[in-house]
Amino acid sequence: MTQESAAANKLNRELLRWIQSLDLAYSIKNVKRDFSNGFLVAEIMSRYYDKDVSMHSYDNGIGIKVKKDNWDQLHKIFSRVSDLEPLTSRVDIEAVIHCQNGAAVAFLTKLYQCLTKRTIQPIAAPSAAATGGGGGRTQPTPAVKSGLDPMEDIPPYAKPTGTALIREKMRAPDIAETNDETEINRKVRNIHAQHEENLQLERLMSMDTPDRYPSLRNASKATVLRGATKPVRNDETPMLMTQQVVKEVQIKSMNEKSLEKLRMNREAKDVESPGNGGGGVTGGVGATFEHFNRSGVYGLGGGGASGELIQKRRPLDLLNDGVVRRLSPVLVSKLDQRGRDKFYAFLDALHDGRLVSDQEGADLLVDIVDDPNVLAQAFMDFPKDFWKFVGAMTPLLTENDEIHPLFVAVHLTLVRIGSCCVERDGSTSMLLMMEYFMPKLPSLVRSFAAKRAPLVQIAYSFVPSTVLSHIQVIKRLRETFSEDIPLFIHLLSILLYTETQLDDTLVDLYHYYCCIGLETPCEKLRAACLSMLVPFMSYDITLVIDLLPRLTQFSSRHSWWEVKTQLLIVAAAFLHHVATTEQYSRDYTEQIELALTIIEREFHLNAHLNVRRVGLAYLAKDLAHYQELVPLYVDVLLSIPSTMRSVILQTESQQPETAENEANHASLPIRGTSGAHYRLSSLPEQWDSMAIAKQIFYERKSAQEADFDSMQVLLACVTQLASTADGTSQLQALYEQMRGYIVLGLLDAAACGSTAQILVQVTSFTSTTPSEIIEYDGLIDTLVQLVSRNVEDLRQQIAIKMLHDIRTISPRHAAAVQRCVEAVHHGSDATTFNASLFAAAL
Repeated sequence: MTQESAAANKLNRELLRWIQSLDLAYSIKNVKRDFSNGFLVAEIMSRYYDKDVSMHSYDNGIGIKVKKDNWDQLHKIFSRVSDLEPLTSRVDIEAVIHCQNGAAVAFLTKLYQCLTKRTIQPIAAPSAAATGGGGGRTQPTPAVKSGLDPMEDIPPYAKPTGTALIREKMRAPDIAETNDETEINRKVRNIHAQHEENLQLERLMSMDTPDRYPSLRNASKATVLRGATKPVRNDETPMLMTQQVVKEVQIKSMNEKSLEKLRMNREAKDVESPGNGGGGVTGGVGATFEHFNRSGVYGLGGGGASGELIQKRRPLDLLNDGVVRRLSPVLVSKLDQRGRDKFYAFLDALHDGRLVSDQEGADLLVDIVDDPNVLAQAFMDFPKDFWKFVGAMTPLLTENDEIHPLFVAVHLTLVRIGSCCVERDGSTSMLLMMEYFMPKLPSLVRSFAAKRAPLVQIAYSFVPSTVLSHIQVIKRLRETFSEDIPLFIHLLSILLYTETQLDDTLVDLYHYYCCIGLETPCEKLRAACLSMLVPFMSYDITLVIDLLPRLTQFSSRHSWWEVKTQLLIVAAAFLHHVATTEQYSRDYTEQIELALTIIEREFHLNAHLNVRRVGLAYLAKDLAHYQELVPLYVDVLLSIPSTMRSVILQTESQQPETAENEANHASLPIRGTSGAHYRLSSLPEQWDSMAIAKQIFYERKSAQEADFDSMQVLLACVTQLASTADGTSQLQALYEQMRGYIVLGLLDAAACGSTAQILVQVTSFTSTTPSEIIEYDGLIDTLVQLVSRNVEDLRQQIAIKMLHDIRTISPRHAAAVQRCVEAVHHGSDATTFNASLFAAAL
């Protein structure tokens, strides 16, 4: 047993005296072995909870089955008692069962603190140099770790080899309890593969950090300059040199409160010193906040006032003050009756739903403090309070949907705190996330697949926006989800869209796991990996070009609708990127043909409705560059239900501001199982309106009547052309070509409304004279047919309203309308005309 392992398994004096005072049935000889079966822990619990713990239910055996049975009973007791919640961690229990170094001591420390409500002061361990063996030299005994931190200054020779890593991992519970040799071999191969990935990643990182291992390089340089070291001896008179005995340096640990008091006294002397007088703290506001970051206090004043020290406040005090300020005194008094801190009592009231509504609670959480920076600094000063805060917020994240006000409020609050922490101290912020939020992340993302994106966003908000920091987080996730690679790859597909800057190392990392995910049998994971290809295009389009032949095979091999949808999105993005980027000198004709092949296979009339809707949204911007897609696009557009088509044909200015409309317009009614959000933006704002309208005309020019679907699409094209300065001339040419077909729409009960709007817009926004539109023979013949209809007929009413709207444009338009109605009168039966609504227009 090494010195480190022996120290880790040594009981604190206070802890040992407490155990001896309990008069246990067996004496403790080996801490990690004696407590592994849970029998002695149960006996300790029986001293405090004699009614809940019966010792005859526990067996003092050494078998793994006996150990697990004992600990399962203890875990149930820990879960029932709120004071024992820190003991419910399955990871800690498994470590004790398998006799891992330091696990039993750590668990007993928690047990002591929970049962006695006392705190054990940690003892500073002596340095390795001070505890060396004979000769004053210390042999390095590095502990094998599950993974290496790329930033850790460990010389290469001291890092664990693959064999040492496998040997250490073989003692872990997941392998120690496995009897299947095939499964053990698979896990060993995974450990070796992960070790190789870590080595490769560290080599890549070492290229970006030339100052890595400066001490080793300095030592090598000194060796070259000075030469090799030689032993000190006297060759003439060889004699044995006496060894100097050096006593071990004794280091006393300092009390945290005493250290804080010394710091405050030192800062007070600095502020009151003559060099800092006059204008308060030297450097103004910037220096004041620097002072605050160092010691936890900051100076107020300015002008000629002397600095005043204010001690830092705990986060719970700030949260309690926020609850008091934003709730009525009556509610605050009711919260006080719960016997807890006001903030936690407020959270209890949210769960009850009696005192505070969900929306009121969400509003309070978002603005719980006036300045999030103050709360962020308080959490950085008191990290354990942040752990408690995250624990209190977690139920609100798990019990509510991702669109619930409370979930949105908690998500926004944590993201704000993370951003403020990063602004103040990026390294400390990252440590907060790693220590207190990352341990909760695995269970959350496994249980709530729909919430993975916002949960990962919370974690990333505490990480500085640097490539190296993001690589460290990704590596930590890789270690955390080493047994669930598909879930890890899915998280990467979410993280990629949060990246603000990419470099070769980070892109290679994402691309490597993307290629792995594309070959997995899981359709959902394949869809998520396909979504990663779109961000790659803006960085290096060759990463996608190399995969296009494989994507063509996917389009004929897989039937899951979301895989097909992602294939369409990738193909559409590739076509748009090639068409709008002029910097490429390479000919992409072959790759364009592959992308068009994917679109033809997946985008058709019989495709899944979601595939057609997404394809319409993402292919609209490509129609101007690839006219061969227009016929297929129009056919698919006319094939979807009219209610869905009317939503995506509206421009943003035409859409009412309602929550229901926003939900239908912004995304699909169902979200993809891969976690992707498919935004359905307005089509007329992206497509080539002239190409769409002409294609409809070419397909319908020989028809004897107009249909509602065609006129609905034509109205969207006309509205888009009329809204642009360059579109009015195109609109005039389009109407002159299609007016014979357009006026037929007035005879169809469903299409007459769209037709009337088209005629009004053409008359209002084009330079065509009113007489050419209103006195057109085809329009007069159509109106003559409407005269014979009943006055209650909708078509006749819409025609009269159309003429009224055109008449109000200008006197010239009014005169043209008058002549049009007279022509209708002459072409109709007098009795029938007088009985119609047109007589009133005359």
